[in-house]
Amino acid sequence: MRSRSIAAAVFSMGLAGASQAADINEQGANDLRDILTHSLSRDLARSDFVTVKPAGDQYEITYDLAKFFDKVNSSGFSVTGFKPLSLFAQPVDQGRWHLTGNNSLDIAVHSPSSDIAYSIASSSFDGIFDPTIEMMRSMGIKSGSVKFSSVGSGAKSGRKIDATIDGISFAHTVTDSSEAGKVDLQVQGTLQRLNEQLTLRPHGSPVSFSADSVSTRVTATSLPAKELRELFRFFVQHVKAKQLSESGSEKFEQLVHRALPAFGSLSKTVTLSNAVVATDKGKVGVKQVDYSFKMDGLTKSSNVNLELRAEHFTPDADLIPAAYAPFLPETLDVQLGVPNINFSGLIDTALDAVATRAAPLSGELVKRTMFPSGYGTLEFPKISATSGVYDLEVSGTLKGSTKAHSTYSLQATILARDFDKTVAAMQAAAKTESRLNSVSFSLLAAKGFAKTDPDGRLRWDVTMDEDRTVTVNGQVMKKP
Repeated sequence: MRSRSIAAAVFSMGLAGASQAADINEQGANDLRDILTHSLSRDLARSDFVTVKPAGDQYEITYDLAKFFDKVNSSGFSVTGFKPLSLFAQPVDQGRWHLTGNNSLDIAVHSPSSDIAYSIASSSFDGIFDPTIEMMRSMGIKSGSVKFSSVGSGAKSGRKIDATIDGISFAHTVTDSSEAGKVDLQVQGTLQRLNEQLTLRPHGSPVSFSADSVSTRVTATSLPAKELRELFRFFVQHVKAKQLSESGSEKFEQLVHRALPAFGSLSKTVTLSNAVVATDKGKVGVKQVDYSFKMDGLTKSSNVNLELRAEHFTPDADLIPAAYAPFLPETLDVQLGVPNINFSGLIDTALDAVATRAAPLSGELVKRTMFPSGYGTLEFPKISATSGVYDLEVSGTLKGSTKAHSTYSLQATILARDFDKTVAAMQAAAKTESRLNSVSFSLLAAKGFAKTDPDGRLRWDVTMDEDRTVTVNGQVMKKP
């Protein structure tokens, strides 16, 4: 699927300058090939890795990616095994192009750290390209019998990954944004019956992961299509450059700034169905896992939010001692957010480092740039867990200094429903697991500081100052 995306991206980058031809002929094929290659570097354009010929009422475009990678391969990195990939382009209404294709893939990638094999038994492509926005208005890819393997070498010797996917479906749509000259993008993809096995060290026991399905949805708003296209073209034209010239660095900086903030908003959701993690100690299943990510554009004050929810854990019986089994969560929900991140400043700092060929950015510089106020904030609007014996929820904020000797402050609220049931379950577990006695006593002590909300839940409002003074429901618990 990735190779098809490469071909489609390179194709669409050139096709933007093409107009509908009244007839499909050799001259039109030559003109189309010139359009497809005019944005590429001179040696790539002359490599004949793109050929075009008439095929009935459409053009057949062949990408010989082996010739493309011959131009970018080096002694340390190489890609081999590519067969020519074909796309068919048919002019349709409104100056648009209908793209189709069916291909298979079986390639090998060599790098200093690993050797990778990647194959797709079959893959179909169907989409509509719109020259007015220089992007695919719609695109669908379906692939079957996907295999991937990676064997580490050098410092990563002994690391091995093997994965199979029965089927992949991928689709995206592009619509005009409310902002002139910008577009909104929606992407959806699904993996069917994913199986993966990972070994991290020589002679180590493998860890396997499987899922009936993995569904992904990505939405991006207010994408500056023209500016992002120019930035992509720059990358293609300088794919072999180990270091940019002074003028190249200036051009790159200009293109990046024109593209900022890159998008108005970006969101991603991932859902895993019937996921299982297995080791030589046993396996743990989860009926469903939902993950979501949201952020603003790359601005001076961006917000990032994460959420993870998991339902119905099913570990092997011998993985968890009987005393602890009742406390295994039935549902787990974690919501986190980091506000006011200076991504724009971080990009400026990184661009300056590229232009001056400075050393890589240090962690301290990154923190100071991302949080110029000297403090970073972690918000947790909701962290909750439920089982048959407890129902807990925590919310609040954690604020920390970005200095070398950082300090922290905390504001949090803890809510517990049916707390007496939780205490009773802990007391029962302590009869067979003595280490839980201290937990049982701590719960009883905590109950003494609790307040009761109108809905019956117990509440603890907790604060911790930078001097480590802890207060619970207004009562000081610890002084420095």
